[in-house]
Amino acid sequence: MYAILQRTALALALSGVSAGAALAGDPSARDWIPAPVGTNVLAVYMMGLKSHGFYDQGSRIGDSPKLNVQGMIYRQMHYRELAGKTVQYELIVPGFRNTLDVPGADRDRMTGIGDVTAGAAVWLHNDPDNRFWFAWEPFITAPTGRYHGSQADVSAGKNRWSTVQDFAIVKGFGESSFVEGVAEFEFFGNNKNYYGQTLKKDTAIRLMALVSTNLTEKTYVGLRYRYETGGREKVNGETTVTRARNHQLAAEITHQLTDAHQVQLQYIHDLKVENGPRMRGLQFRYAYAF
Repeated sequence: MYAILQRTALALALSGVSAGAALAGDPSARDWIPAPVGTNVLAVYMMGLKSHGFYDQGSRIGDSPKLNVQGMIYRQMHYRELAGKTVQYELIVPGFRNTLDVPGADRDRMTGIGDVTAGAAVWLHNDPDNRFWFAWEPFITAPTGRYHGSQADVSAGKNRWSTVQDFAIVKGFGESSFVEGVAEFEFFGNNKNYYGQTLKKDTAIRLMALVSTNLTEKTYVGLRYRYETGGREKVNGETTVTRARNHQLAAEITHQLTDAHQVQLQYIHDLKVENGPRMRGLQFRYAYAF
């Protein structure tokens, strides 16, 4: 039982609550195209994800546990100019309801506010005339969320500090198509109360490719492929989760209701998971710019 619970620790990381950021969540298509200086954006994400099998070193566990993740995320962004560069400041506040059903055990569930994330993107190259952008964004996540050491795998918070370094490149083609690449590196502090023990996690690396194109003047569709590796976990010095080799695909449609209001629907599907749950689900985003 303990070994299975150890593996479920990947559940929240793979849920992509991403928003953002991925956690910070994973990016959607065109997220790395900057808004004009002075713009403010308020966004709300709602998501529902369910596991379709748990995996241990690439093999599905028989009679797998079931994980259900429901989330809502508030994200606030502000664009300004600093030292001649476009900069975006942002704050992310998530909330989760996580439910874990392990065969032969009582249901484990927790609802609460998650860890708060702050970030600041800098566009090192910003060329809208040629539709070419390159940006770097560091995020830092503080252990502010609801957390119980005896319910670590379903807690809304992680009980550790972490930081993400994102590097993104965007290039436009034709009249309304874009290709994007993102490299993401996440570094973790220690969780010193993981079922009464110390959890250490190695750096996680995520590589993403995104494509998008307009269907109409106000509607575009996009695809995102994500590969994740690293993230080995140790509890009191003993390896409990080996290095990830995960593949995920997401499809989305985005519609501009007005100049200020935008909605997006995204389907997320784990293609292959090395360790932990294989997740599927939907995410809805509403954004208001002013």
